[in-house]
Amino acid sequence: MKLKYLFALLAIATLIGFYSCEKDDDEPPASNSISRLYISYSDFNDNPDLTQFNNVVLLPNSDDEENMGLRATPFLSNVKGGNTIYFNPSARLIFQSSINTTVTDTFVYKLNIGETGALSNDNNRIRQGLLRDVRGLVFHPSLDKLYAISNGGGTPAYYVFDRPRGLSEFRKPGQTYHFKNEIVPWDVTIVKSGLVVSKSGANGGVEIYDNLVISRDSIVQSVEPSKILTVSDAVNIRGMSVDTVNNMLALTDFVQTGTGASATYEGRILIFDDYAKISAASGAISPTRIIKGVNTKLKQPVDVELDFRKDSKYIYVADPISKAVYRFLKTDNGDVAPNATYQYQQPGRAEASVPRGISLDARN
Repeated sequence: MKLKYLFALLAIATLIGFYSCEKDDDEPPASNSISRLYISYSDFNDNPDLTQFNNVVLLPNSDDEENMGLRATPFLSNVKGGNTIYFNPSARLIFQSSINTTVTDTFVYKLNIGETGALSNDNNRIRQGLLRDVRGLVFHPSLDKLYAISNGGGTPAYYVFDRPRGLSEFRKPGQTYHFKNEIVPWDVTIVKSGLVVSKSGANGGVEIYDNLVISRDSIVQSVEPSKILTVSDAVNIRGMSVDTVNNMLALTDFVQTGTGASATYEGRILIFDDYAKISAASGAISPTRIIKGVNTKLKQPVDVELDFRKDSKYIYVADPISKAVYRFLKTDNGDVAPNATYQYQQPGRAEASVPRGISLDARN
């Protein structure tokens, strides 16, 4: 008899469990989508007895339609004033360089990342005196190499470090390449086996070095670009983002009038559709869309990130003069207001911090 009641109770419990596990029609669907934006700030307090300035902020929900700064998390890395920041999921690390102005700091620092994107300092760092003005960083997973664009030391060059995740002491670069045309390089990425470099100056644009990534040469004094893409009327090209999934290229540019405290700025985001086509041969390239004007709030955009998930809609830009990170739509054109804005002001400080670099971890 007791056994009979026991079976009845088990049956009821099973039914309750079944219905409680059923998904409510009003529940939002589960999503494994990731959209984490890492922001590098150049603020640095050289007095160790005073409060140190946080130099990284993680936006774990950067594509949130209502609030891109939702659950923003500030962090203090070992860098002495942040500049370039770079994340690659295969590296499982963040690499961050110093702006190297307040104090001499020629290291590339490494930050560990938890499963939710939370950061911790890795005491190992890439130590190399040549890294005086690192502007671009990119990691190649299968070759296990870190490529660093540096404009310091007189001759702009890029340096290649083997097995960068394990480096913890002074090490000469595995390869050193100097640019032939005395360009002013800024940002860098890898497309297939080619190195893609943005450049500033009167003939600003992009230079593509096909097959350079797989080159075995240790030192090359004058590297010839395979293709040169020139953007008309571009003067101060800085950041670059290549989205091979959606076939797009984005560059930042700005016009500066005057100098010092009286200087004024007009920033622009140049968006090019059909990157595969325009990168096939040298020549002048024209943006498909240009985001510029008073309503954009852009003054001196220096870094840009396209969300490269399929059919994604956002583009992010860091602007140190505006002290803000802006989010626009990829389809935006002309004098449009940002889709969202994020500014970080550390408690106890009178002003917002200065963003210098951004890196987006976007995955479905």
